[in-house]
Amino acid sequence: MGSVLEQDQASPTERAVRYEPKDVPPFLPLGLACLIGGFVALVLIAIMIGFPLADHQQYRGPMQALPPAPRLEVAPVEQRRQYETAKQEELRTSPVPIDAAMQATARQGWGPPK
Repeated sequence: MGSVLEQDQASPTERAVRYEPKDVPPFLPLGLACLIGGFVALVLIAIMIGFPLADHQQYRGPMQALPPAPRLEVAPVEQRRQYETAKQEELRTSPVPIDAAMQATARQGWGPPK
């Protein structure tokens, strides 16, 4: 058996594998995992106590039923025509003509009526 000095000069393949057995205690990872789990549980319990409505929903009444299927229109051409016709009729029968309303708005400016 050679001395310590001879072992240090040996090639890396000839050296024996050495490690420090006290580098990481065997139960340190387990203890850290338990510490983290306990912290998470403590935070969840504090939320349940401090904010009682955070962990359950209140009854908020009946939900409105969805309209019957199909709910999307693929080509709503007829409905758009009806809408545009109704709006044109509304403009035609308005008590103030459009030009007069535009001039009044220009005189007054934007905002609530003065």
